[in-house]
Amino acid sequence: MTASLAVQIGRDLDLDVAVLGGLFGLFFGVSALASPIIGRWVQGRGWSQGLRIAATGSGLTMLGMAALARDVWTIAGLFVLGGISSAVSQPSSNLALARSVPPRRYGLLFGFKHTAVPTSTLIAGLVVPAFGLTVGWRWAFVATSGLAFLTALAVPGDDAPVRARRQAPSRPVTPLRVLVLLAVVAALGIGAMDSLAAFLVAYAVEAGVAEGAAGILLAAGSIAGLSTRLAAGFLIDRRQEAGPRFIVVLMAIGAAGLAVVAAGGRPLLIAGTLLAFAAGWGWSGLLTFVVVRANREAAAAATGITHTGTYVGAAVGPPLIGLLADRVSFAAAWWTAAAVLAAAAVLAAVAARTLHLPSERSPR
Repeated sequence: MTASLAVQIGRDLDLDVAVLGGLFGLFFGVSALASPIIGRWVQGRGWSQGLRIAATGSGLTMLGMAALARDVWTIAGLFVLGGISSAVSQPSSNLALARSVPPRRYGLLFGFKHTAVPTSTLIAGLVVPAFGLTVGWRWAFVATSGLAFLTALAVPGDDAPVRARRQAPSRPVTPLRVLVLLAVVAALGIGAMDSLAAFLVAYAVEAGVAEGAAGILLAAGSIAGLSTRLAAGFLIDRRQEAGPRFIVVLMAIGAAGLAVVAAGGRPLLIAGTLLAFAAGWGWSGLLTFVVVRANREAAAAATGITHTGTYVGAAVGPPLIGLLADRVSFAAAWWTAAAVLAAAAVLAAVAARTLHLPSERSPR
């Protein structure tokens, strides 16, 4: 929401792009620091309570933006609350799926869950003409805070008794070193691909593409990424043990797509963008799938660790790649992003050799 309304917010509160970028980094940085701790907390308290807290915290953050945002410091305080709420949402939703659906359906459902962020971006984009350019950006936050509060009210109860939740395993089965390695994989992968999403339009315009067409290209890439997440999830449900290897393949193809973008030229830009987004964004649901599949009873605690990498990548990747593009060139930035995603694929291959996924018939 803040990114989509950045022009209106910056003009009204006299905030420049660098300040807003720092606020975004604060948001994801708070999420990264809180994620492992909150994952363990959700594991003991249950996913229902976690989801209600996450939705309520998100609603309060947006309502605070509407009523209280006057300068960078008030927004920073609100972003701390929002970052914590985001950190609560991931392990809570992962634990909810882990305990509520059979493992044979994890692939498709986690792929569907990972369409949430692009969908929220779509909603944020729609509120700009509906609210931001009509009644003002503050009313946009009021409207979307209502969606968050309704979500909190709609969360069903956790079927597991409190005693059963407390007696359930709270420690992941997967060794900590493997979970940390997967967190690094996520950080590198998200850092590379979020950078492409952040700067694709600016790069395309610099390459001679019209602004409208550049926006359409970004939308087409996002749709390609969403489609791959759903398709990969559907296919992995048929061969669940192939999940870790599939992550490696998608990351490697995504790195190739970024290399095509770096090579330059309008035809290569279109082909490389679609390839990079389809594969380079298509693995995130699978990463959550393999972690939850291996740690079904401790899904919140395990994904609380791995999602730390997601937040770190989102906070650090785009600023560094953007700095490289500004100081050197976009070509250098895209070649670097391709190398980062390729490194993620190599580390994912290392993790895949040690990550054990139980079979459907394994005792729970």
